[in-house]
Amino acid sequence: MRSAICILTLALLTSCNMLKTNALFDAPASKPEPPHISNFYGLNILTDNITSEVWFTENPKCITVQNSSEVRFSGKGAIHLKWDKQEGGCDWIGLGVGWDGWSSKDLSPILDKAAIQIKAHSKTGKVTSLPLAASLEDYSGLQAWIGMAPKYIKHDDNEDWATVTLPLSDFGWDQFEADASNIKQLIIQFEASGDVYFDEIKVVPYEGLVAKRYTSAYVSNDIITIDGVPSESVWKTTTPVVINESQIQLLSDSKYLYISGTIEDNTPLLNNKRDGEVWNGDGLEIALSTNRDANPKRTSFLYSDQHFALGLSTDPMIWDMRKKRQIQNADIKTTKVSDNRYSFEARIPFSYLEVNGFDNGETYDLEVAINKGNGKERITQERWNNEANGDFYKNPSLWGKLVFIEIEKRN
Repeated sequence: MRSAICILTLALLTSCNMLKTNALFDAPASKPEPPHISNFYGLNILTDNITSEVWFTENPKCITVQNSSEVRFSGKGAIHLKWDKQEGGCDWIGLGVGWDGWSSKDLSPILDKAAIQIKAHSKTGKVTSLPLAASLEDYSGLQAWIGMAPKYIKHDDNEDWATVTLPLSDFGWDQFEADASNIKQLIIQFEASGDVYFDEIKVVPYEGLVAKRYTSAYVSNDIITIDGVPSESVWKTTTPVVINESQIQLLSDSKYLYISGTIEDNTPLLNNKRDGEVWNGDGLEIALSTNRDANPKRTSFLYSDQHFALGLSTDPMIWDMRKKRQIQNADIKTTKVSDNRYSFEARIPFSYLEVNGFDNGETYDLEVAINKGNGKERITQERWNNEANGDFYKNPSLWGKLVFIEIEKRN
């Protein structure tokens, strides 16, 4: 009996030694993380051919959408879009892509970090404009829209394909109240007629155009004399707005907004216009908001948005372009410094602006434009924040930023 127990014990010990030792968890896979922007991974919207995620208006008289393997930017293929809204007799033509398996896409964390990019090509020449609009539709059916304006289209000289870049922040989220955290699909709306190839429709990183920032200062009351020469030392407390070779400055006390400048102009102080026409000659235009809480992406004016035209001549004036009247109790003076330079000083009472002033350290919207004329009309306009857009006065989203910092105790 003792011998049998010993043999059984020996067998058990031997079998235990033969067992394989395993870790409790497998080692993690060494696969690289897929491309993403922040925590958003659904970057590919449509990179090759038509898939089950694509739909379009089913009327070949209005639009045809076909795969193209010969004309493509990269990969296996592109899509060929050919449409004619008028000849086809369609009230609406559209194409949609419910990418990422029609899942709900949360774009809210990347609205200021990304854009939708489309590669576009035409056999008839460079793509410089597209009669199209795009929207991002949420799962409740609301849509945030953007037009494919020329400013979004870039065409390098050595490329046959144009790059269309639609910043997510430029879609009308506030205007149309679409939910960026629950996006269903991208929709493209077609107008007029066209014949174009699209490829590589993706979400890409985008830093955008950073608005210029001007930091101004509060000063003590009644230390600036409006004589046309910004010689007071307080004008040197801040760095000016620089527009080419000219300089503009803003200051504030508890009663007034002060504006001064030294402007380079080969024909200084030529402006014989008055009232609502003072913009049409030598002068300055100021667009600003007096509401620190105004949405910086708004595309239309609020009551708190201001637009002034300073007619700069030997008989200067300040005109309110919105209220269409001369600003009451304002002061303005000019001085010819040389044959190609002049200076000015002006002040506008806060009582006219119907505000108590600007809050210390808060951010407001600002655009500054210098008008230059030949004595008959304006011939050029030089802008500070948005050099390329002369319609800045219609669209506050094109303005830069203004901050007032209190550097002296106000009376």
